[in-house]
Amino acid sequence: MKKSVFLWTIFTIAANFAAAQNIPPNWDTAPPRDTAEYKYSVGISTPQRTEQEAVKNAWNDALRNFASSIGTQVQSRSDISVESAGYSSGVEDAYTVYVESSSFSTQVRLTGVRELARKAERQGNLYAVKVLTLMGMEDFNKARQYIDNEEAAFLACRFFAQKTPGLADPRLGGGYEDYYSWLRNACVTLSVTGTENQGAYLEELEKCIKKLYRNALVFPALIDGELSRIVYDSARYYPGILRALQNFGLFAIRRDNAVLVLSPAKPSALADFRAGVSAMKDASLIFVTGLEVIDTGAGQQVNAGNLVVNQFKALLSRNFGMRAVNYTLPSALTAGPYLDEGAIIARIQTDAAFPARYAAICYAETGFEPGLAEYKIPPLVTAQARFTVYDVLTGETFNSAAVDTKGFVFTPANTGEQGVAAESRRALQFLYDPKNKPGLEGIMRETLGDL
Repeated sequence: MKKSVFLWTIFTIAANFAAAQNIPPNWDTAPPRDTAEYKYSVGISTPQRTEQEAVKNAWNDALRNFASSIGTQVQSRSDISVESAGYSSGVEDAYTVYVESSSFSTQVRLTGVRELARKAERQGNLYAVKVLTLMGMEDFNKARQYIDNEEAAFLACRFFAQKTPGLADPRLGGGYEDYYSWLRNACVTLSVTGTENQGAYLEELEKCIKKLYRNALVFPALIDGELSRIVYDSARYYPGILRALQNFGLFAIRRDNAVLVLSPAKPSALADFRAGVSAMKDASLIFVTGLEVIDTGAGQQVNAGNLVVNQFKALLSRNFGMRAVNYTLPSALTAGPYLDEGAIIARIQTDAAFPARYAAICYAETGFEPGLAEYKIPPLVTAQARFTVYDVLTGETFNSAAVDTKGFVFTPANTGEQGVAAESRRALQFLYDPKNKPGLEGIMRETLGDL
């Protein structure tokens, strides 16, 4: 360990010595020109009471110069705080510089700044200092990339906030130090390397994402110097996007948290990707099936009307912009009285001609309690429904909550089989009555809202 530190120190001294070889005596009026390895900055202090204060003031001026050149669209603020606890001739490892533009402000760490020369003079009881500082281009580019990423993340956040009620500012209510940290955690970032057709691939990627998820928010940005697409809500969309891209089999995919970097795996990848995206099943199409079991008191009636399934289809069209399509399942899969959702999904998975992007499998049932006349407990009928949505494209399965009559029960006047059946159907109708909360529409919105 000591040997490594010693070698690093020797290298740093050697680098600074090499960089200082061509320093002209009049560097304060004619500073050295930047090279491929280094950038230079002259800091000039205002008169200060002590030489130490003048040195610090000159360093701050030099750092502001670096900050101004790092951000082409930002301006350094007048307040620059040195990250280390003390200040001793500019040998700190890093400085925190606050920068701002007309739309946002942030802070960036400047590393690798070194002092090459210093001139001090006394003006009466005050001191004035000039310092020549150097910054390695690697550190300079890292800081510039950070500011560019931060600005791109800010713009993405502002775009998403306009379309997502309740999205908090990441640096205020979101718990992040900067916008880029929020971007890396809360969003999926996609880019393409190893090709000259980045733009074309990204256009197809955006189409692919919108087919995957109708409500996904996509923002174009330049991240780490690469054209990218940003998708808000990585927790919701990342698994499905990754799975869909893997299913295409056209890319080598490098993953880093929610960052996906795609490299085309063969020369025809773009054409094949276009064809695959074009053939993707429409996210507005859904097949609806299900099972309805009514308790008549004397037994069970299976699929005697399909009230909930039919209402489910009506709500899809009226409130969710989705269209139910026809598909024939073997009758044994919905003959009941039990619903084998796994068998239905397995059947759909093996049928390449399945016409929809989604399958919704509904289950509704009623229950009958005859009551106890001697205790003046009346007979009661209750109803409950739930559903499962299967995504053919991503392989994901979503289970809804259950909706029931929640204490709003029916008392049949006739406890005979026909009377109980009639009250059972009324109980099923109450599941999608607007007075019932959350009701069928409520659990549909909770489950289908992100599809």
